[in-house]
Amino acid sequence: MCRSLENLGLCPDLSRVPEEVLDLIQNGNRGEYPSRSEADMAVCATMFRAGYSVDEVWMVMTDPANGISEEFFEEDGKCAETHLELLISEAYEATLIGGW
Repeated sequence: MCRSLENLGLCPDLSRVPEEVLDLIQNGNRGEYPSRSEADMAVCATMFRAGYSVDEVWMVMTDPANGISEEFFEEDGKCAETHLELLISEAYEATLIGGW
């Protein structure tokens, strides 16, 4: 995870995230979810419910030190950003209406 970046204020403090989601952030999906996309959605939605901002979620999902960012880095440039933007938007909207 981004401990040194966190000390510089460049990564959110993840102390409000439940332990199982913190493990998912650090190690990525190891079978807890049927797909990486569902794991990504779970992380984003949990972070929004815990009061994190869009920018903080983006930082976690794009930090190469986090296993959850694997899918982001496997995609190609702008496509990866567009896909993640859509995922974060969907997770945010789902938490507003009580989903996820």
